Amino acid sequence: MCFFDLFTINGLICAHRGARSIAPENTWLAMEQAHRCGSDLWETDVQLTADGELVLFHDTTLERTTDVVDHPEFINRSLKVTNFTADELSTLDAGSWFLSADPFKTVTSGEVSEELFPEIKEQKIPRLGDILEYCRHYNFPLNLEIKDQSGTAADSQIVGKVLDCLKKSETEELVLVSSFNHNYLRQVKQLNPDVTIAALVEKKHPENLLEYLRSLDADAYHPDQSITSVDQVRELVSAGMPVNLWTVNDLDRAKEFIAAGVTFICTDWPQKMVGISHS
Repeated sequence: MCFFDLFTINGLICAHRGARSIAPENTWLAMEQAHRCGSDLWETDVQLTADGELVLFHDTTLERTTDVVDHPEFINRSLKVTNFTADELSTLDAGSWFLSADPFKTVTSGEVSEELFPEIKEQKIPRLGDILEYCRHYNFPLNLEIKDQSGTAADSQIVGKVLDCLKKSETEELVLVSSFNHNYLRQVKQLNPDVTIAALVEKKHPENLLEYLRSLDADAYHPDQSITSVDQVRELVSAGMPVNLWTVNDLDRAKEFIAAGVTFICTDWPQKMVGISHS
C-alpha cells in the first residue's frame, strides 16, 4: 500500500511543521493543534542526535527556537543539533520563544489563547518514536522530511535509523518520507522499496524533470511553490506524478493549485485553509 492510498481526494491540507502559526513549530503541541484544526496530514523535520536518537527539529542550530543560549553548561559548545545528546536536548525549552517572537503575530492578535501559554512554555524537542505513536493511534498521516546531515556523523546513519523507527512503530504506510538530499531518497528505496518518497526541490527544477524523478523512483514531487506554475502542476499530474507544494499561505494561490490537481499543499495556516478544496 502506498501512502497516497490513504486519501480518496486531492487538494488536501498539510500543516507545515505542525500548526506553526498557532503553536511552536515541530513540537508536540504543534502536531496536536494541526490535528485539532482538521488538517488532513502534517509535516515535520527529523535529525539525528549525537547519541543516535531521532528528534524533530528544523534548523541546523538550536538558537532560534530554544533557550539554549540561557544554558551556561552549553556556552562553549557548537550549538548544532547533531552535537547534542537526546537527553541534553530534552533540557531545553522549545516553546517560550514562540510567545516572545510571535512569528505570525497570532499571539498579539489573540488567535493564540492565553489559556494555552503555560502549555506552550512547557514544550520540548520531541523524539520521533513518540510522535509516530501518536500518528498511529490517531491515524494521522505524516510527511517526514529527513534533514540534510551531510558533513556530520549522522549522514551515514539517519536513513537507516528513520526506517527502523517506522518499522518499529508500524507506521511505514502512514508516513511519506521527503528530503532535499536525494541520495537519502535513493537509500530509502534501496532499503525498503515500499516506503513512499518525495523529492524536495527549491530554487530551480531539475533538468529533464520527469525523467529525473523516475530515476529516483520518486512517488511524488515537492517543489517550492514560488518556482512552480499552475501549468507545471497540471503537466506533472497528467503524466502521473503527484505534486505537493510548499509553503502555500495565500488562499487564492492555494485554490489555484488545488484546482490544478495537487495532492496537498503544505501551509503555515492549516486552521484557515482546511476545507477550501470542498468549498
